[in-house]
Amino acid sequence: MSKVIVFGAGGGTGRQVVEEARSAGHDVTAAVRDPAKVTLDGVRVVAADIRDAASVRAAVAGQDAVVSAVGTPGRRALGLYSEGGRTLVAAMESAGVGRLIAITSAGVRHDDPSFPLWYRLAARTLMREQYGDMARLEEIVRASNLEWTLVRPTRLVDEDPSGDYRVQDAETPRGGSQVSRADLARFIVGELDKREWVGATPTIAR
Repeated sequence: MSKVIVFGAGGGTGRQVVEEARSAGHDVTAAVRDPAKVTLDGVRVVAADIRDAASVRAAVAGQDAVVSAVGTPGRRALGLYSEGGRTLVAAMESAGVGRLIAITSAGVRHDDPSFPLWYRLAARTLMREQYGDMARLEEIVRASNLEWTLVRPTRLVDEDPSGDYRVQDAETPRGGSQVSRADLARFIVGELDKREWVGATPTIAR
């Protein structure tokens, strides 16, 4: 059992990660900006803004691992990924917390040969701000001293876990275009124990 804190625990993916980690027997803390707006059973909920260094330092202290499921609801990144990444990495290194799993997106690699042409164009245009900020987050994490894994899911859907997802390093599995949040959460929680993808960028699709 590990002590795991999940940032972005109030979102759809974060909630799935929290529930999966709790079910797997981990001691889970959910980090959200406003605990009064979030109901999560069986876990500790703390207030932490990924852009606020003091709150993040307090939240990660004493943890064994961190999962970042932070995200924005639309196409505007507003610097959330990169600014939050700097704050989180600094807090973890200061607190001596070594293990980080951060979720970005398969779209970060806009030249992925598995993408159809229309999506490569969309990734470079319509989604350029969001994917660009995610790419900056990845650069910050790679330059750290942490034991990191950068998970790149394809399009996320709200479905039951299927268990038939596929994973490749830094490239979308051929023909894959989506994955359920539940399967993504199961992969992430499994990686907390297995450590098969340390220093890698697993891209996950069904």
